[in-house]
Amino acid sequence: MKRFIILGVSICLFSGAAHAVGGGRHGETASVIAEAERHVAATQPDPHGVTFRNVTVHPMDATSVVCGEMAPHNASAAGGVFMKFGYVQGQDDPVVFSGRDVPQKVEFNEVNSWLNDSIKLEDLEEMGCVPRGTYHSYNERLNKVMSQRKQFGVN
Repeated sequence: MKRFIILGVSICLFSGAAHAVGGGRHGETASVIAEAERHVAATQPDPHGVTFRNVTVHPMDATSVVCGEMAPHNASAAGGVFMKFGYVQGQDDPVVFSGRDVPQKVEFNEVNSWLNDSIKLEDLEEMGCVPRGTYHSYNERLNKVMSQRKQFGVN
Protein backbone atom coordinates (compact mmCIF):
# COMPACT_ATOMS: atom_id res chain seq x y z
CA MET A 1 0.00 0.00 0.00
CA LYS A 2 2.86 2.36 0.81
CA ARG A 3 4.19 1.85 -2.74
CA PHE A 4 0.91 3.02 -4.25
CA ILE A 5 0.78 6.07 -2.01
CA ILE A 6 4.40 6.96 -2.83
CA LEU A 7 3.72 6.35 -6.54
CA GLY A 8 0.63 8.56 -6.36
CA VAL A 9 2.50 11.35 -4.59
CA SER A 10 5.38 11.07 -7.09
CA ILE A 11 2.99 11.34 -10.04
CA CYS A 12 1.33 14.39 -8.51
CA LEU A 13 4.67 16.07 -7.87
CA PHE A 14 5.92 15.28 -11.38
CA SER A 15 2.68 16.54 -12.89
CA GLY A 16 2.93 19.79 -10.90
CA ALA A 17 6.56 20.31 -11.92
CA ALA A 18 5.77 19.68 -15.59
CA HIS A 19 2.86 22.13 -15.41
CA ALA A 20 5.08 24.78 -13.81
CA VAL A 21 7.68 24.42 -16.58
CA GLY A 22 5.01 24.62 -19.27
CA GLY A 23 3.41 27.59 -17.54
CA GLY A 24 6.74 29.41 -17.52
CA ARG A 25 7.11 28.95 -21.30
CA HIS A 26 3.57 30.25 -21.84
CA GLY A 27 4.25 33.27 -19.66
CA GLU A 28 7.46 34.01 -21.59
CA THR A 29 5.61 33.78 -24.90
CA ALA A 30 2.83 36.03 -23.60
CA SER A 31 5.33 38.68 -22.50
CA VAL A 32 7.11 38.60 -25.89
CA ILE A 33 3.75 39.01 -27.64
CA ALA A 34 2.80 41.89 -25.31
CA GLU A 35 6.16 43.57 -26.02
CA ALA A 36 5.63 43.18 -29.78
CA GLU A 37 2.07 44.47 -29.68
CA ARG A 38 3.16 47.51 -27.67
CA HIS A 39 5.89 48.38 -30.22
CA VAL A 40 3.63 47.74 -33.23
CA ALA A 41 0.78 49.79 -31.76
CA ALA A 42 3.19 52.68 -31.17
CA THR A 43 3.63 52.99 -34.95
CA GLN A 44 -0.01 54.08 -35.27
CA PRO A 45 -1.61 57.48 -34.56
CA ASP A 46 -4.01 55.87 -32.05
CA PRO A 47 -2.01 53.10 -30.32
CA HIS A 48 -4.87 52.18 -27.98
CA GLY A 49 -7.28 51.39 -30.80
CA VAL A 50 -5.11 48.85 -32.63
CA THR A 51 -6.55 45.36 -33.16
CA PHE A 52 -4.32 42.29 -33.46
CA ARG A 53 -4.98 38.84 -34.89
CA ASN A 54 -3.12 35.69 -35.98
CA VAL A 55 -0.18 36.48 -33.67
CA THR A 56 2.50 33.76 -33.45
CA VAL A 57 5.99 33.46 -32.00
CA HIS A 58 8.90 31.46 -33.41
CA PRO A 59 12.60 31.25 -32.58
CA MET A 60 15.24 32.78 -34.87
CA ASP A 61 18.95 33.28 -34.22
CA ALA A 62 18.78 32.88 -30.41
CA THR A 63 15.83 35.25 -30.03
CA SER A 64 12.08 35.26 -30.69
CA VAL A 65 10.22 36.70 -33.66
CA VAL A 66 6.58 37.70 -33.34
CA CYS A 67 4.49 37.71 -36.52
CA GLY A 68 0.88 38.67 -37.00
CA GLU A 69 -1.61 41.11 -38.41
CA MET A 70 -2.79 44.43 -37.07
CA ALA A 71 -5.43 46.97 -37.99
CA PRO A 72 -5.52 50.61 -36.91
CA HIS A 73 -8.38 52.03 -34.84
CA ASN A 74 -11.85 51.24 -36.26
CA ALA A 75 -10.38 49.54 -39.37
CA SER A 76 -11.53 46.09 -38.30
CA ALA A 77 -15.08 47.30 -37.67
CA ALA A 78 -15.25 49.00 -41.06
CA GLY A 79 -13.95 45.97 -42.96
CA GLY A 80 -10.51 47.57 -43.14
CA VAL A 81 -7.29 45.93 -44.11
CA PHE A 82 -5.18 44.09 -41.59
CA MET A 83 -1.49 44.78 -42.12
CA LYS A 84 1.17 42.12 -41.61
CA PHE A 85 3.84 42.83 -39.01
CA GLY A 86 7.01 41.30 -37.67
CA TYR A 87 8.89 42.09 -34.50
CA VAL A 88 12.25 40.80 -33.28
CA GLN A 89 12.36 40.53 -29.49
CA GLY A 90 14.37 43.34 -27.93
CA GLN A 91 14.25 45.62 -30.97
CA ASP A 92 12.56 49.01 -31.01
CA ASP A 93 11.41 49.08 -34.63
CA PRO A 94 8.83 46.54 -35.78
CA VAL A 95 8.23 45.99 -39.49
CA VAL A 96 4.69 46.80 -40.63
CA PHE A 97 3.69 46.09 -44.24
CA SER A 98 0.66 48.01 -45.50
CA GLY A 99 -0.71 45.15 -47.57
CA ARG A 100 -1.70 47.49 -50.39
CA ASP A 101 -2.33 45.84 -53.73
CA VAL A 102 -0.03 47.06 -56.49
CA PRO A 103 -2.05 49.59 -58.52
CA GLN A 104 -2.22 49.89 -62.30
CA LYS A 105 -0.29 53.15 -62.10
CA VAL A 106 2.11 54.63 -59.55
CA GLU A 107 2.30 58.41 -59.39
CA PHE A 108 5.76 59.99 -59.37
CA ASN A 109 5.37 61.37 -55.84
CA GLU A 110 4.40 57.88 -54.52
CA VAL A 111 7.40 55.92 -55.88
CA ASN A 112 9.44 56.05 -52.65
CA SER A 113 6.45 54.96 -50.57
CA TRP A 114 5.91 51.89 -52.77
CA LEU A 115 9.60 50.98 -52.78
CA ASN A 116 9.84 51.33 -48.99
CA ASP A 117 6.76 49.17 -48.57
CA SER A 118 8.21 46.43 -50.78
CA ILE A 119 11.38 46.45 -48.65
CA LYS A 120 9.22 45.90 -45.57
CA LEU A 121 7.68 42.86 -47.23
CA GLU A 122 11.18 41.54 -47.95
CA ASP A 123 12.07 42.00 -44.26
CA LEU A 124 8.93 40.11 -43.21
CA GLU A 125 9.90 37.25 -45.51
CA GLU A 126 13.39 37.09 -44.00
CA MET A 127 11.81 37.06 -40.52
CA GLY A 128 9.61 34.11 -41.48
CA CYS A 129 6.39 36.12 -41.18
CA VAL A 130 5.26 35.59 -44.79
CA PRO A 131 5.88 32.59 -47.08
CA ARG A 132 9.03 32.44 -49.22
CA GLY A 133 8.44 33.99 -52.63
CA THR A 134 5.92 36.55 -51.39
CA TYR A 135 8.37 39.42 -51.79
CA HIS A 136 9.56 38.23 -55.21
CA SER A 137 6.01 38.00 -56.55
CA TYR A 138 5.03 41.41 -55.14
CA ASN A 139 8.24 43.06 -56.37
CA GLU A 140 7.77 41.68 -59.90
CA ARG A 141 4.29 43.23 -60.07
CA LEU A 142 5.60 46.52 -58.70
CA ASN A 143 8.55 46.62 -61.11
CA LYS A 144 6.23 45.97 -64.04
CA VAL A 145 4.06 48.95 -63.07
CA MET A 146 7.13 51.13 -62.43
CA SER A 147 8.66 50.29 -65.81
CA GLN A 148 5.49 51.45 -67.58
CA ARG A 149 5.45 54.73 -65.69
CA LYS A 150 6.07 57.96 -67.57
CA GLN A 151 8.99 59.92 -66.22
CA PHE A 152 9.15 63.66 -66.77
CA GLY A 153 6.77 63.39 -69.74
CA VAL A 154 9.03 60.90 -71.57
CA ASN A 155 7.96 57.37 -72.62
